[in-house]
Amino acid sequence: MASRHNRRRSGSRRKRSGAPGWLLLVIGLLAGAAGLAAYDLVRDRLAAPAADDSGTTAAPAAKPAPPARAARQPAPAEKRFEFYEMLPNSEVLVPGEDRDVRRDISRAPVAVPGVYVLQAGAFGSFAEADKLKAQLALLGISSQIQKIMVDERQYHRVRIGPIDDLDELNRTRTRLREAKIEALVIRTGE
Repeated sequence: MASRHNRRRSGSRRKRSGAPGWLLLVIGLLAGAAGLAAYDLVRDRLAAPAADDSGTTAAPAAKPAPPARAARQPAPAEKRFEFYEMLPNSEVLVPGEDRDVRRDISRAPVAVPGVYVLQAGAFGSFAEADKLKAQLALLGISSQIQKIMVDERQYHRVRIGPIDDLDELNRTRTRLREAKIEALVIRTGE
């Protein structure tokens, strides 16, 4: 049996009508530059009064200058936000030389109700903090990285919370301990 080979006919290609894209771009840039130049000319003419007549017109009679009221009026009071004063007072930093933080990590479950934050670590570089945050994300624990300054040095601490449910807090601590991540328990509120 003879097979029939159909040749595909190459249809006539559709002709592009209009200008190429690069030409439209050049026209747009030229139009923008012309508009900017016109704006500059108009602005300069409005800003400089027609005083270039070199004194052909008589100068108007000089009026006494009004007293400077701006000097007598007090400057408007700047907004003062209490946040900047309250924030440094909400946390007390304890220097590391005075006590060993490892001694204070308790494995006993937290029993006192309140709002807690778990600090999983503090690092000098953001990359290390981000690595721990990714490790916590793999465990299903949401965390944040906070930048702080202590003695002119910047630290990046990885924090979990705030957590106000004691059962959830203790479960999270257990999961962290199983992953060999020691976290500090910090009580932040009531």
